[in-house]
Amino acid sequence: MKRHFLIPVVLLSALAVFAQGSSEGSAKAPEKKGGANELLGPGNVTLKRLGYNTGFDVNTDYMVPVMEQSTGYKVEFSMLPAQNPDQKLLMDVASGADYDIVNLSLNQFRTLLSKNALLPLNDLLDKYGQDILKGNSQETWDTLSDGKGTIYGVPYMYPYDTEISKFIIVRMDLLRQAGIDKVPTTIDELYATMSKLKSYYGDKYILLCGPYNAASEGIVNLNFPMNIACAFGIYNDWMVDDNGKVIYLTEHPKFKEMVEFLTKCSKEGLFDSDWAANTTTSVSEKFASGKAIMACADRSLAQNAIPALKKTYSLSDDDFGFVSALFGADGTCKYMKTTAINHVSAILRNSKHPADAVNWMNLKVKDQLFINIGVEGTHFKWDPNDHSIIPINPIFADERGDSYYYLDATDAEAYKWQWPSRIRKSAAQWLAFNAVTIDFSKKHPEVFVPAYFSFMPASPNYAKYETTLSNNVNDFIFQIMAGTRTINDLASFQKDWTAAGGEQVRAELQSYLDSKK
Repeated sequence: MKRHFLIPVVLLSALAVFAQGSSEGSAKAPEKKGGANELLGPGNVTLKRLGYNTGFDVNTDYMVPVMEQSTGYKVEFSMLPAQNPDQKLLMDVASGADYDIVNLSLNQFRTLLSKNALLPLNDLLDKYGQDILKGNSQETWDTLSDGKGTIYGVPYMYPYDTEISKFIIVRMDLLRQAGIDKVPTTIDELYATMSKLKSYYGDKYILLCGPYNAASEGIVNLNFPMNIACAFGIYNDWMVDDNGKVIYLTEHPKFKEMVEFLTKCSKEGLFDSDWAANTTTSVSEKFASGKAIMACADRSLAQNAIPALKKTYSLSDDDFGFVSALFGADGTCKYMKTTAINHVSAILRNSKHPADAVNWMNLKVKDQLFINIGVEGTHFKWDPNDHSIIPINPIFADERGDSYYYLDATDAEAYKWQWPSRIRKSAAQWLAFNAVTIDFSKKHPEVFVPAYFSFMPASPNYAKYETTLSNNVNDFIFQIMAGTRTINDLASFQKDWTAAGGEQVRAELQSYLDSKK
């Protein structure tokens, strides 16, 4: 089930020509005709911003006039398509698109940087972006810079670094009918729960529907539940052993044991028979429609599925449970921190208004509380116990529900305490977040492992090979679960892994890790 990204030869040629402008002396923003690097100011220019795909009209959303009220700037918003966004982005850039701001994934940023498509930002940030500069750590700026300290992107940090972002949501009403009164907390309890459900319900329900591979902050998308993998000490595709050596997923001492567990569950009918064919949409639909007792999930699935199930089956909050990070029989549990750059805001070299683009982003950081959360007494109130933000719904959800989409930069420290209020706009999301993250992280702070490579600067071999390596290991695990291959094929897989660039990527990661000591 490999994903192939086919870029037309014409597009590659255009990007190659575009990249020829790269030179040792490209650290300063090139001068543009007509003073385009000069600040024209609010009310004197209309900016163009390209964002990632979302499910609402980004030009008619309530937030558009809110931001114009705050900053004075008019902005035309566009977004990438849901299908083949990378290809569309590259085609736009190659054809000379003049977006002033583009929101990019870290991989998209690195690709455009390698093509010399992005404008250096140091001078612009010094003049017009001081609040942006002060709002982020030096480590994040280093990540978005070249080896000479030239900044090419503005970080939007994920604000909660100990979130269990992938979990299992459970129909407790159906568990109680089968004589089970609590959710599993260990891998053995999960197996025992599924086995008892199988014995009680037979084939009436899907017992565990998955995998759920929606994009998730800081967590690699592998085709097995990360809250199961963590019980075997596996928390990412690339990990660091006790001796400080970089190892790959398949080299982990408990990889075989984890795959054997997944295979056993699959063969015994404890997992959805469509595991290899499921998508994030089908997993959500199966659980929300009542076909599954448990489902691999994130907060978005909870937000959509819980209200639907409550309405259809007259359920309450007590009828839902959440399986957080699981512990192994020996007490093992390792979950990678969600310390990550959520997305990068960059300026294309063809931008007509780079100074105003930086100024607009900076004005939004200065007025972050109003733009992101709203007006005290109208949209939110302060919790008297811990001074956290409590949203006033439904007006908060109605008028600030989509505000996150319009933040290109943040004051990262302020955003950390503003952000949980955004989850509170959805009772279902807050129910899940409380159970799997807040409660769990208070009880078990020791399980969280550093995200060792979140701030690693762009590296050519990682960019070149990582997608293929990830697809290949997903396919390999699927094949073992389906019985078309066995764990005895691991040596053959490792040989193919090396041929696909595995050792070259490892060398880059090890070099970066060693440089941080």
